[in-house]
Amino acid sequence: MDALNRDNSQLTALIRLVEDPDPNVFGHVKSRLIEMGREVVPTLENTLEIRKTQFAFDLDHEERLRKIINEIHFNQVKKELSQWRASSTRDLLKGSIIVSKFEFPQVDEKIVESELDQIKQKVWLEISEENTAFEIVKIFNHVLFDLCGFESSKNNFYSPENSYINQVITSRKGNPLSLSILYSVIAQRLHIPIYGVNLPNHFVLGFVDEFQTLKMLGMNDDRNILFYINPFSKGRIFDHNEIENYLRSLNLPLQKNYFEPCSNTDILKRMLTNLTFAYNKEGDTEKVESIQELQLILES
Repeated sequence: MDALNRDNSQLTALIRLVEDPDPNVFGHVKSRLIEMGREVVPTLENTLEIRKTQFAFDLDHEERLRKIINEIHFNQVKKELSQWRASSTRDLLKGSIIVSKFEFPQVDEKIVESELDQIKQKVWLEISEENTAFEIVKIFNHVLFDLCGFESSKNNFYSPENSYINQVITSRKGNPLSLSILYSVIAQRLHIPIYGVNLPNHFVLGFVDEFQTLKMLGMNDDRNILFYINPFSKGRIFDHNEIENYLRSLNLPLQKNYFEPCSNTDILKRMLTNLTFAYNKEGDTEKVESIQELQLILES
């Protein structure tokens, strides 16, 4: 108990010193608070709320406290992303939630998981073992876009919030990548082989030919994809010829990786690239620089 009281007293003293005009003192205090980590964030946030009610509240002190809180949160995101990068599974939903914590540090993973489980349950109740791949996708599309109301965010396409999975679940609006992540995560949890395909300037899904039926039919296509799905267009189904035409329209080579599933790491890299573009468009250079730090973690 004495140790706890000492820790609380030390924390209170450090918070008071945040407003010290001496930059050297503030620098040491800031470093110590950041070093103490996310456990001190509730106390820092509580201090902010209390100080706001005071008539003589120092706005510079508020700004300093906010920056410290933000840096603690950002360090936590970097730590979790590094752990994700080093993990053997690199779970796509887990990685997406970690990126969401950049803007929404209090995001509740259990709530996100619960929302996805509810959607998964609705799909599961509709499908059977007799359904063909096409029928499965039609059921998916009906549940996601008709029953659950997910749709493409065309009016606010470049908003950063379209990249954060927690916001996409709440708003029911997303960009091609976030809707594809939602779609594929639910599919894979139902053991349906739908994976992301990383196209230039777009992102779609591929239904993998797990049983190599194309080969059995004498259709020698080493891409091993039955067909493609575009969640941004309510799950429209198309074939590889459309991808070929798309690439030709961009004067790009028909590279094999444009037709095949990509890794979860590539998906998160694409998400961070989208966020860099979105924050650049908003003129938020500070967030752009922070996102670039996260990109370096995935490149290491």
